[in-house]
Amino acid sequence: MLRASSIGSVIVLAALSGCASSNEDNSSSSDEPGSGEPGPGDPGYGDVGDGTEDPGGVPGDLNPDAGPGEGVDCGRQNFNVERKPASILLVLDRSASMHDDPNGDEGTPSKWDIVVPALQEVIAATNEAASWGLKVFPQGDRTGTCTGESFPSDILIPIATNNAPTVNQAISSTTPEGDGTPTGDAVNKAVEYLQTIQNDDPKYILLATDGDPSCPKSDSDEFAVQAVSSAAAAGFHTFVVGIASQASKIEALNGLAVAGLEPRQDQDPLAPKFYLAATKDQLVTSLLTITGEISTCLFPLSGPPPNPDHVGVFVGEQAVAQDTTGTDGWNYTGPDMMTIKLYGSACEQVASSGAGSVKVIFGCKDDPIF
Repeated sequence: MLRASSIGSVIVLAALSGCASSNEDNSSSSDEPGSGEPGPGDPGYGDVGDGTEDPGGVPGDLNPDAGPGEGVDCGRQNFNVERKPASILLVLDRSASMHDDPNGDEGTPSKWDIVVPALQEVIAATNEAASWGLKVFPQGDRTGTCTGESFPSDILIPIATNNAPTVNQAISSTTPEGDGTPTGDAVNKAVEYLQTIQNDDPKYILLATDGDPSCPKSDSDEFAVQAVSSAAAAGFHTFVVGIASQASKIEALNGLAVAGLEPRQDQDPLAPKFYLAATKDQLVTSLLTITGEISTCLFPLSGPPPNPDHVGVFVGEQAVAQDTTGTDGWNYTGPDMMTIKLYGSACEQVASSGAGSVKVIFGCKDDPIF
């Protein structure tokens, strides 16, 4: 299980071929390779255009305004990148069916009594690792199924840093008294809100619901899946947690989880794709898996690489292979190549050793790392 603790910065090194370091302090004087001081024939040594000798450091023809690896001579550029906490908008189902137990009966504990304490425990534990916000659906109490009054509109608690106490207090003040389950409308409103946030933090939707969408009445399942698919296309993946025992509800939750592009990983192809919440402890485990993956395995870069194929990622001294399937390795999270994500054993290793063990190396445009 991945840890949901906050993590430090990841050191990103732009190590570019045939380049002298601009910030080394080495008092030795040697022409031997690897001695730390450039010798004749080395980049950065000799004529810098005014008849003097450059004793090393930044080459004279390096463009200081160029991005990593774009200078005429590529000087090594070292820069730190702080992990940006993920922004998570909790979209919480407060329909009256949450009063039922996981089997759909009137037993105890109810689905609401399972979900709420688990959510609050994990939100409190990840206060520093994630920026939380809250949206509930449907709106109003006993306003009628799929009526205009029940459709979700406003965000209850906007996303903010160190927001766990505010979100948890709002959850405590919420009751499962809504009519109908307008899941698709809730997700669409969540996307509208997330698109107003002007920063580059990774943003996710955490959808906590007990099963079948019911609004609009004619094609509620398809409408909800399309909403989650559109959210993913807009850059907002959705994690789905839920309690379901009836086949139709499991099918609906599986469809939402797959459409959100963050299905639960399981070697059993018949296992549910959503995160299970049959008991409080089970849901806590599922939520910590979600928040741990978001918090410890995403590493924003300060700029795109000069050549996306000339990038090395290391955990400690171990090179990590690129894996575009998102199974075991690393990959870019989007076409802008501004964030990398670790998967599988690499992610698990970072969770146990800390973010400081991760190193990324940018090569020049014509300089393969391996």
